[in-house]
Amino acid sequence: MASIAIVGGGPAGLCLGVLLHKQGIHFTIYELREPPSKDATAMPSGMLDLHEESGLAAIRACGLWDRFLPLTSDCAPSMLVMNGEKAKITYRYDGGQEYRPEIARSLLADLLLSAVPQENIRWGHKLESARRTATGRIALDFGDRGTFQHDFVVGADGAWSRVRPLVTDVKPQYGGVSLSTLRVLEASTRHPELSSLVGKGSCAILANHNGLFTHRSLRDSIWLYAIVSGGDEHAIQDRTTGLSPKEFEDMMMSDDKLFGTWSERTKALLEAACREEDALEGKVPPLKPLYMLPLDHKWEAQPGVSIIGDAAHLMMPWAGEGVNLALWDSLDIAAAIGKAWEQCNGGSGGDDSTGKLQEALLPLVAEFDGKMFARSSVAAHETWDNSRVFFFTDDGAQAMADMMPPGPPPE
Repeated sequence: MASIAIVGGGPAGLCLGVLLHKQGIHFTIYELREPPSKDATAMPSGMLDLHEESGLAAIRACGLWDRFLPLTSDCAPSMLVMNGEKAKITYRYDGGQEYRPEIARSLLADLLLSAVPQENIRWGHKLESARRTATGRIALDFGDRGTFQHDFVVGADGAWSRVRPLVTDVKPQYGGVSLSTLRVLEASTRHPELSSLVGKGSCAILANHNGLFTHRSLRDSIWLYAIVSGGDEHAIQDRTTGLSPKEFEDMMMSDDKLFGTWSERTKALLEAACREEDALEGKVPPLKPLYMLPLDHKWEAQPGVSIIGDAAHLMMPWAGEGVNLALWDSLDIAAAIGKAWEQCNGGSGGDDSTGKLQEALLPLVAEFDGKMFARSSVAAHETWDNSRVFFFTDDGAQAMADMMPPGPPPE
């Protein structure tokens, strides 16, 4: 039987697994992490804003719509933009007619995972390398977990994909900003002033080429991204690695090139998040550089392999398109695989269909790639342009407000 592998058990890989399973196509997912615990699933995580033509279309195609809807109530569709030095709102949006529900990343992954046969997933498999064999199959080397060969491999293995070199030698490049993720739990009751500051949805606080971006998440939490711009790829990471939460907080608050010039009201958000991480973990994650793949990069389709999601079009998160594009990729590549599977012996998948699957898939993957390149290019340019506006203009809060759709006047 023709053998299909998916490398990576994030949203894109899991979504593809669900869609193949619905078509009766066998596959194996290799995921480097161990199975998530229920405790981990219940903890706050980043929120994902799903769009009708991409993320929501994939959820519907997976047959998970009715189970998805109850999971989207933690973050309102509102948006605030604020100047960090003045704590002044420059833009307010309370939600419009477009339906774009938000779901915690952990809940989305758990939902998709529930629809994948567990025997199809090999946990704890970190891919070391992928190569093409003399017979044209794809060999996946997982070190001491073994090497496995497949006829078709989909790389959904993220920014530093080990499958990507089979189709292109392009590598991620530094995007000019670094980020640390923090949280404040039970914000409405424990920190009502901060809850009021950021609102019930999303909030962007910008000043001095740095930012605090927040979403509301599980457990009435504030999920916070601390973002610092800079030309040196590793400078801020080196400065913040190994610091205690108190040392991290003191450095952020005292350095005028970081958050030292911000108002006491906005600095209180970062202060509370640092102290929460101290209580929860005893440490604060260092700021790490964000990466992106070059704008408009392309490659020629290769037999036996495809890449999707961040492996194919890694970009920074400033347009909210990353997971939407990844799920759209899963939707389209699943359709291509299904069509090729049917062409091979009427979908029987017999032994003599092994070579035919690669042959049938190659033009379909090329067609898929063309559509993926077009839509990801638009999103990548938007993301890059937004990054310039948010972090490399003198007044990022006003510049961001100026580019947003019309809303009521700020307070």
